[in-house]
Amino acid sequence: MVAAGKVSRSGLQADGEAIYWSESRPDEGGRQVVVRAQLGKPPEVVSPPGVSVRSRVHEYGGAAAWVDRGTLFYVDQADQQWHRIDVEGGSAPLALTGGSGVEGRRTDGLPPEVGTARYADGRLTGSGAWLVSVEERFVDGRVGHRLAAVSTDGEGSVVPLTDRGHFVAAPRPSPDGTWLAWVTWDHPSMPWDSSELWVARIEETDLRVQLLEGRRIGGGDGVSVGQPRWCHDGSLLFVDDRSGWWLPYRLAPDRFVAGPGSGPGPGSGSGGGSAEPLVDIEAEFHAPDWVLGQSTMAELPDRSIACRMRRDGRDVVVRLVPSEHPHDHRWTVEAVDQPCVSIIGLVADPTDPTDSTGPPEPEATTSPHHHVYVLGSTPTEAHGVFEVSTAVGSASRRVSAAPHPSVPLAQVAVAEPFTASTSAGPIPGLFFDPTRGRRNRATGGRPPLVVFCHGGPTSAADGGFDPVVQFFTSRGLAVAAVNYRGSSGYGRAYRRQLDGLWGEADVDDSLGYAEALERAGLVDGTRMAIRGTSAGGLTALGALIRGRRFVGAASWYGVTDLEALAADTHDFESRYVDSLIGPWPEAAETYRRRSPIHHADQVSGAVLLLQGADDPVVPADQSDRFATMLSDHDISCRLIVFEGESHGFRSASTIEASLEAELGFYRSVFDVPMVEPLSDPTG
Repeated sequence: MVAAGKVSRSGLQADGEAIYWSESRPDEGGRQVVVRAQLGKPPEVVSPPGVSVRSRVHEYGGAAAWVDRGTLFYVDQADQQWHRIDVEGGSAPLALTGGSGVEGRRTDGLPPEVGTARYADGRLTGSGAWLVSVEERFVDGRVGHRLAAVSTDGEGSVVPLTDRGHFVAAPRPSPDGTWLAWVTWDHPSMPWDSSELWVARIEETDLRVQLLEGRRIGGGDGVSVGQPRWCHDGSLLFVDDRSGWWLPYRLAPDRFVAGPGSGPGPGSGSGGGSAEPLVDIEAEFHAPDWVLGQSTMAELPDRSIACRMRRDGRDVVVRLVPSEHPHDHRWTVEAVDQPCVSIIGLVADPTDPTDSTGPPEPEATTSPHHHVYVLGSTPTEAHGVFEVSTAVGSASRRVSAAPHPSVPLAQVAVAEPFTASTSAGPIPGLFFDPTRGRRNRATGGRPPLVVFCHGGPTSAADGGFDPVVQFFTSRGLAVAAVNYRGSSGYGRAYRRQLDGLWGEADVDDSLGYAEALERAGLVDGTRMAIRGTSAGGLTALGALIRGRRFVGAASWYGVTDLEALAADTHDFESRYVDSLIGPWPEAAETYRRRSPIHHADQVSGAVLLLQGADDPVVPADQSDRFATMLSDHDISCRLIVFEGESHGFRSASTIEASLEAELGFYRSVFDVPMVEPLSDPTG
């Protein structure tokens, strides 16, 4: 049931009178489809049958679909190329970029062969003739990124626009079609370390499109920016963490000037100095851009801004309301009632009086409330889409299909905030007490503990419903999700505390968190294990080396060899370790000291390794070699490699097999019986 229920949703967007999102199908091997929801109708799949809509740009993808005026533009996972189709049906898919039968021309010199380029994150220009998107190119063994304009007529034209910066993201044309905003950054920075916001004029014809007078208007020099969005009055909204927190900024339309050779920009300066913050609070309105297409802000018809805001580890929806006084630049923050505690997408109701292309209707500025759609998780439901009113006290309405399984609240282990006092300072996180009525049956007292280490390592644990957590808590295991130093959601300073310390600070924080739970009398300190995914796998395995608190560690496609990671990973993260550990190869000794594979003889507990055979981020060779070394030192280890799986398991059969193996692992290392769920969670 957990495997079938691991349906992920992303890419929430609005078009016409419909809402769209992408949705995984674990029972179809993880195939991604695009779903449409219309008022009064059940959600329906509008992407072509048998096609998986998924981009592999940066390997993590995102933003693989965009709907504009009833036309779906999507990236087919099989060829990584853009295609288009009418969402109402009646026509066959039309390939827009190289391969898949397109015999058009490329204006950039690359052969039109499948695999030479990947695409994602597209938006139409004002004329609709071009789809501006991110292009990831593979030429002569090298990887390059740039913005490219793809002809929407199916003739195969691809026009390069800019390759400024090693990476590009979020190309966003203005509603009037005259400007393009985008984000760029360079190695060794990640986009959450230092990135820049650029703007340029768009000049297009039926045969050609180009950018003119490009200029940086925000970010850079250690400042991270993201989510550029044009407002109806021509102003540009974006997030910026110059204050230490990702806050929304607005660049007014009168700040855009153009002079001979000067290009567009705010006044006479660059770097966003003329942009104005809407609020000045300690909260996050953005998250690390691990995938493309992050969108958690939406302008409403009355010019207020609906936003996802994270504070103290929990997401909320707020409405930012501008002052009625023209010289008062302060915006008021109003809370919006809604059910989610973790939010990954937010869009305005497309049926509100104002759409994204026209001026407001007269009644729009006096409407007492508006509606937004939220993609997020509640304490009892994962990744649902909800319609929410900005009116105080209004009830929300689920738009996506009902969750499966549907678990009664009485059987859910609800996240409880718990901050551990450690020698390094307070470490936030969440504690999931085993489901009510099970603790004494399972353990006769305090429950065993499994510490969850998130990936990234700049991701964060949240309190939304996770069927994997409930799989373990329903069997009497307590779960702790640690937001160790380096986690997002707590400001830039906390996020940067892992710089130079990955493999040490995160490990120590996880050990300290488990010890704090034991001191608080919440868990059995003699029966504690740790598990992690990806970067979290390094943390989990490191805990068996730097400490003796855990009797075992489970690693899902986790890092074991940092030297190999630096030398053999994908381009997006190829320099990430520079900031987390040190420059390679100058810091080679540090890499070896923190790599579990070089300390197999010091591992103090049993190990379970779960690995995808086709993983390009953490190649399977890392798990293979580590398992061999553990066996050579008589350390209990089980390695399971899943064919056809990559970095992040997608198939229901793989998820089921992994969870069965992990549950058996805990039964073995804890040497204590665990109860099965008291009843069918569906009731």
